[in-house]
Amino acid sequence: MLTSLLLRIPYVGQLLRVSWLLFWDRRVFPLLKILPLAAVLYVLMPIDLLRDFRLGLGQIDDDIVAVVLLTLFVTLSPRRIVHEHIHGHDSDDEPQSIEGQFRYLDDE
Repeated sequence: MLTSLLLRIPYVGQLLRVSWLLFWDRRVFPLLKILPLAAVLYVLMPIDLLRDFRLGLGQIDDDIVAVVLLTLFVTLSPRRIVHEHIHGHDSDDEPQSIEGQFRYLDDE
């Protein structure tokens, strides 16, 4: 319930998408990939920082820890690769020019 609400927040949706793409990108340092794995394991494990004594309250710590770990993963990943996955192109690319010909037409 709370997780589905968090997915509607644009930041969390983009964070999950970029984390997924970075996790499968071979240019990202393999040890960094422990962070998203730890986030998934923490959400799935029955051990919590806050007990689930009330519906929803115990899930808040799971979601917060997962968002913090994924944010740390994206922050520590190479900036150029993150930018590439967010914007869909390499950040080092300069705008490309298109070669062509032109001619002036007289006003006759």
